[in-house]
Amino acid sequence: MFRTDPAGVAYSVAGVVFVLVAAVTWRRRTLNPPVARALVAVMLGACWWSVADAVAVAAVEPRVAGVASLAIFPGLGVTVATFVWLAATLARTHGSPRRRLLAGLLVEPVLITAAAATNPWHALVYTGAGTPDLTGSALWGFGPLFWVHSLYCYAVLAVGIAMVGHAWWTAPAAFRAQRLGLLVAVLVPAVGNALNLLGALPVDLDPTPLGLAGTGVVMAYALFREHLFTFTPVARALIIEGISDAIVAVSPMGRVIDVNAAAVDLVHRIDPGATQIIGARAADLLPASMAGTDEATEVHVDLDGRPAELHVRSSRLVGRRGRSLGSVLVARDVTEVAAQRRHLAEANARLTEQVATIERLRSDLAELAGRDALTGLHNRRHLVTEFAALLAAAGSSGEPLSVVLLDVDRFKSINDRHGHLTGDAVLVAVAHLLAGAAPDGALVARWGGEEFFVALPRTSGPEAASFADGVRARLERDGVAVAGRTIPCTVSGGVATSTADGATTDALFHAADVRLHAAKRSGRNRVLACGPGVPPPAGHAPAALVTPEPVAAGGGDGPRPRRERGSALG
Repeated sequence: MFRTDPAGVAYSVAGVVFVLVAAVTWRRRTLNPPVARALVAVMLGACWWSVADAVAVAAVEPRVAGVASLAIFPGLGVTVATFVWLAATLARTHGSPRRRLLAGLLVEPVLITAAAATNPWHALVYTGAGTPDLTGSALWGFGPLFWVHSLYCYAVLAVGIAMVGHAWWTAPAAFRAQRLGLLVAVLVPAVGNALNLLGALPVDLDPTPLGLAGTGVVMAYALFREHLFTFTPVARALIIEGISDAIVAVSPMGRVIDVNAAAVDLVHRIDPGATQIIGARAADLLPASMAGTDEATEVHVDLDGRPAELHVRSSRLVGRRGRSLGSVLVARDVTEVAAQRRHLAEANARLTEQVATIERLRSDLAELAGRDALTGLHNRRHLVTEFAALLAAAGSSGEPLSVVLLDVDRFKSINDRHGHLTGDAVLVAVAHLLAGAAPDGALVARWGGEEFFVALPRTSGPEAASFADGVRARLERDGVAVAGRTIPCTVSGGVATSTADGATTDALFHAADVRLHAAKRSGRNRVLACGPGVPPPAGHAPAALVTPEPVAAGGGDGPRPRRERGSALG
């Protein structure tokens, strides 16, 4: 029924390409429905045209070839009409042209289809022998309606090509390739068909199928490579009208030359009596502070009779040759945003103050937790935490760290003779004396009961012993003044040094504790340090020790039994 013909194969290939492009476009129509619908219509019309041409040249049966030759006109007419519709859609860049335009474009395809269907009776489309019985279509000539139809199609195509050409010429660089693709796609078959009709081709070959195949390929390239209907420019007017900010264009003479809907609403909210906006002086419609600079500014106005705040930017408009074209104002009502920003700033300030207060309270609580409630000195917990750091620093620097352990002599007798309040006053006085006499960087703490502990960084054993004996001598000389009375008071002490007694917490405290105990047994009111005659701490080599030798001695009242002490700070 059909024979293999190169032209028929080319027509068939073009038809397949058109169907594929139409199918993919329809699947993606939600991205840009107007352009997608127009492109699908073009592809389906071209497919009809290609299939009819393929049957006309490849059919063996003469009447089938004749019917196919007449069936070309519906596809051809629809292709031309819908291409102009596509060109108009692209030229608008938003939405679709009015439907009556499409209806008008489809009138001629309907008429030529009716004329082609009745051609056997009037022979106005095709003429020649065999037209009445639809045979010999290869030898038919062109009738007057054919030429009228051709002139109409070329005229309409010229309009569509002009629209696509204008869209290509005026499009931004990012969109020019896709417009050029459409232009080439329609020009290729149109030029080839025109040359064939005019007999300008050197061989007897209709180039239209090849042109149509090329059209399909170029359309596919524009669709997939250049994102024809997913990547299209949007009309500036549509953008400006869709912006919620007020936009006012002002001429160099200070008159309003263009506004968007938001600007009209803003002017009416500022001045409900304003009737004319375009052509009016901008200074008469808007506050003077809204214009004049290229910087953003905040403007306070009354909107609907209530105070409001506008964020305004004024920018100069400059032509290609540097000529001033006026300025454009962009204003936004930021009343609520500004109020929220101020509330947020105030809340943030309050929060910052509360955090600072909490931090002060936390610091105070931490300080209180590390202080002895009676004497105000650091307590045992703080001493345990801080002494480890002092010891580590001494080990890193190689400098000595000395400790002094002091105990108030016969403190129970003071309580029994003068009362516990007086005993407390004595402890407070001893604590103040120690805190005032200690050098910078020293750690003074109440170890517990009537015992006090002093850590002395960067201090040698003799220096620590001198410090402790100074405190002892002052108490022996002055006693403690309580409620107008002087309470006799002495202390005993033991001194240890990291360079001589060990570089661990236990070793230092144990050495100081042993020497304090020896000072108590040897008569009290004295301080013992590392040296000849000092009892060795447990675990130390006895060869370095001889007999206890007090650093200083006073009028103590004899030794007394001493309670057992712990061997570690913790």
